[in-house]
Amino acid sequence: MTTKEQTHDHEQKDVDVLSLITIAFLLFLSCVIIFLVVWGMMHYFKFHESAKTAGQPNLPVTSSTEFPKPRLEIKGSVDLARFRAAEAADLDSYGWIDRSSGTVRIPINRAMQLLLERGLPDVGAGQTPLTLMQARPAETATPPQIPESP
Repeated sequence: MTTKEQTHDHEQKDVDVLSLITIAFLLFLSCVIIFLVVWGMMHYFKFHESAKTAGQPNLPVTSSTEFPKPRLEIKGSVDLARFRAAEAADLDSYGWIDRSSGTVRIPINRAMQLLLERGLPDVGAGQTPLTLMQARPAETATPPQIPESP
């Protein structure tokens, strides 16, 4: 029997240089064509758009009465201080919430003191805190009003 010796040689076929050069040339040509198209579009827009918008301002000018809410706060810290003062006045004063149902507002410190003295309301047998809350008249509290400065 004859045995063939297996030899490990290098690959005999090289890279197809002509195909690589053709692909590289086509990529370069594509980049040039894309560059020329974009350059032409930019020049077209530069000359034709300026003719349409000639004499118009770049940004629309609006007055503060035309701008929709919420508007930008010019003096945010002053507005916040007025809002917190209005909240503090509501927390530290007596007032009516709903005069027809007899619902009043008392200062927060007094309310906490009364809660400590009297305790939480006792929920009767068979009653859950949710049913107790639903049995109360609906309170329609209004948010504190910020006084307008002249």
